[in-house]
Amino acid sequence: MPKTVCESLTHASIYEADPEIGAVIHGHSLNLWSTLLKEGPATPAAIEYGTPDMARAVRHLFATTNVRERRAFAMAGHREGVLFFGRNLEEAFSVLRELDQP
Repeated sequence: MPKTVCESLTHASIYEADPEIGAVIHGHSLNLWSTLLKEGPATPAAIEYGTPDMARAVRHLFATTNVRERRAFAMAGHREGVLFFGRNLEEAFSVLRELDQP
């Protein structure tokens, strides 16, 4: 039986972690993913995207890392998977652009 993947669980866990968050951007970029894996934060590599385990890992990032201030993280188990968030879409995109500077 195929596994069900529901990435909305990951997004919901971000919104639930901080009521100030009003926008989440999920993208795929090897460069940004590599940067966030090195600089952090990131979810564990053993956790697959779109699973309840990923949603729990995101909640754990909010409880134990600087992800709230960084407003970005990599999903180590989802090659190239990166998330950015902010109070609105403009702020979330600003975080993405700041990290994407050469």
